[in-house]
Amino acid sequence: MIERQSATYESVTLGVLAYEFPFSDKSETAAKIKKCLKDQQLGQYDSKKIELLRRLKDELQKEVSKGEKSSYFTHPHGKYADIRDFDVPRLTKGMIARHPHIAKGEVEKFTPFSIHLYYLR
Repeated sequence: MIERQSATYESVTLGVLAYEFPFSDKSETAAKIKKCLKDQQLGQYDSKKIELLRRLKDELQKEVSKGEKSSYFTHPHGKYADIRDFDVPRLTKGMIARHPHIAKGEVEKFTPFSIHLYYLR
């Protein structure tokens, strides 16, 4: 049986922010985050905290979207996109170093998800 991790403020917020793109309406994203936080009783919307999480998401989104031009891209591991095409441990370590204000565990979970969402899909 798989043990589900309990939702955190950061994981819920990153889960919404992950689907925000440069052309997205930020007020719509804010409303979704507020609703999710309220529904899961994780606290009030904190714009400063949200902005820190958005910076992490934006940086990962930009880096992973570079594909083969990313400095974290290793090489293609077959005909189709594969998570191993990226050096996930090195990318994760880099994001943890650049975003020390975000819990290490949150970055460790969000980095592979970002590769899945912005590269594999």
